Formats: sequence, structure tokens, C-alpha cells
Amino acid sequence: MLCRVGNQLCALPLIHVVETMRPLPVRPMPGMPPFIAGLSLIRGNPLPVVDGAALIGQPGVAPAARFITLQVGARQVVLAVQDVVDIRALAADPFQAMPPLLGGAQTDVVSAIGALDAEFLWLLDAARMVPAELGAAGELHEATA
Repeated sequence: MLCRVGNQLCALPLIHVVETMRPLPVRPMPGMPPFIAGLSLIRGNPLPVVDGAALIGQPGVAPAARFITLQVGARQVVLAVQDVVDIRALAADPFQAMPPLLGGAQTDVVSAIGALDAEFLWLLDAARMVPAELGAAGELHEATA
């Protein structure tokens, strides 16, 4: 799935995508990293909402226009993005590992980089959207309640 996160074109493997929707209300939670916008009730479940733009180092861009619910192992997380662009099959060979000079906290979520239609394309690693130490959504909610 291609989406726009901040002003960056990104790809998510469809195997992790549960659904897309309009943004729902988000309840901020104290003590969370700046890229966690808070919790949102998605189909009756409190799920952490990751501000995609803040996650990749572009805070302060236009508010998210779409939510993408992702299944990551046994837990779900919501990625707030500016736009869902397309669903498209992409060959693995245009992607390359992130150059070592670009490695760092904000690019840990980017597993590879490529190009599509003369634009950079970042392949996002859904498993790294929420650090393991923050736990699952229920644990996140309990820790901050």
C-alpha cells in the first residue's frame, strides 16, 4: 500500500494492513513519545495512534487525513497518514537498505529506500511503529490510566 506520510511517499506491506478509515478522535496520553498521538477507539478497542509524520521526523505537517490499522504480530496499531495513494505490487529489487549515514532513531522504522516515478519511496517496517517496551494497546492504556 502506498501512502503519503508527511511529504514523503511510503510503502507498507499489505500483509500488515487491516483497514483504512477517516481519522477518529484521539485521546492524548501523558508520558508517551512524541510520535504517539494517543489512543483511539477502533471498533471498540483502544489502539495506539502513531503520528506517521512525527515518526519519520516531519512534525508539524498537515493533520492526518487517514488512519491505517496495522496488524503487527499479536497487536494492532494505527498509523495516521496524510493520504492513502494506491495499492500496487512493487518489485523488491528497486529497494535498497538504508545507507549507514542515514541510520538513526527516526529512520529505524524505514527498512529500505527506493524510487517510484522519480520520487523517493520509503518502505516502512510496521513491526517498529511502536517500540516493544511500550507494550500492546491494552498495556499502554493501563500504564497511563
